[in-house]
Amino acid sequence: MSCNYSAALDLSGREAGFALLNGAKIVLSEILPMYGRDSAQLAKWVESKLKTVGAPFDSIVKWSVGSGPGSFTGMRLAAALISGLTFDKPGVLTRCVPTAVALAANCSAPQEGERIGALFDGRNRELIFFEMQIRAGEAVPTGEEQVLNSEQATKFFTAYTVERLIGFESEFPALEKLLDPAVAAKIERFTSIKPEALALSRYKPFDNNLSDLVYIRPAVFASQGSL
Repeated sequence: MSCNYSAALDLSGREAGFALLNGAKIVLSEILPMYGRDSAQLAKWVESKLKTVGAPFDSIVKWSVGSGPGSFTGMRLAAALISGLTFDKPGVLTRCVPTAVALAANCSAPQEGERIGALFDGRNRELIFFEMQIRAGEAVPTGEEQVLNSEQATKFFTAYTVERLIGFESEFPALEKLLDPAVAAKIERFTSIKPEALALSRYKPFDNNLSDLVYIRPAVFASQGSL
C-alpha cells in the first residue's frame, strides 16, 4: 500500500498533540498531558506512536507544527524537534499553523463566514484574544489579536462582538476572573485541541519556516545602554 504521510505536532500548552495522516485519512490523533520536565519525553512519545502503525519518521513528507498562542519552551521544543528531523531533507516540507485553528476544529456546525474568537490564559492577569473566520469550511486567522487585562477586556468586548468564543476547559478559571460574567458565559470550553486540524489546514502554505510562533509571553529586548 502506498503512503502519503503528513503529520502534526503541538506542544503549546500543558498537553502534547500528535496526528498522522495518510492523504486525508487520519491514522493517529493523540493527546498526552505533558508539561515542564515531562516535555523531555516528546520525541520518544512520537516515535512510540509511529511504531504502533509501522510508520518511521522518514516516511513523513509534510510536518505542521502548532504555533500557539502558547508557551515559549513547549513551542520551541516542538519546532526544534521537527527542524532537526527534517534537516537536510529537501523533499520534506514544514510549516507552522496556529494552535488556535486546532482548538476551533472542536466547534460543531460552524457556518461559512462565522467569526470565532479563541481565548487563552496570557498569565500575569491577562488574556489573549485570537480571532478566526470560517472560510471554505476551515478556521482561518483574521489577524485580529489582542492581549488584554481585565479593564481592557471589558472595553474590548463592549465595543466588539464575535459570533463564537472558545477556550480550554483548564484555562477557564483564569479567563473567568478577567471577563464580565456575561462574556465568560459565552465561552465554549474544550478539553484539548484536534491535532489533525493542523495537518489538514489548507490556507497556510508549506514555507519551511518553523520560527513563526506566537508566544503567550513575548521575549523582551533591551538595548545595551539600558543594561
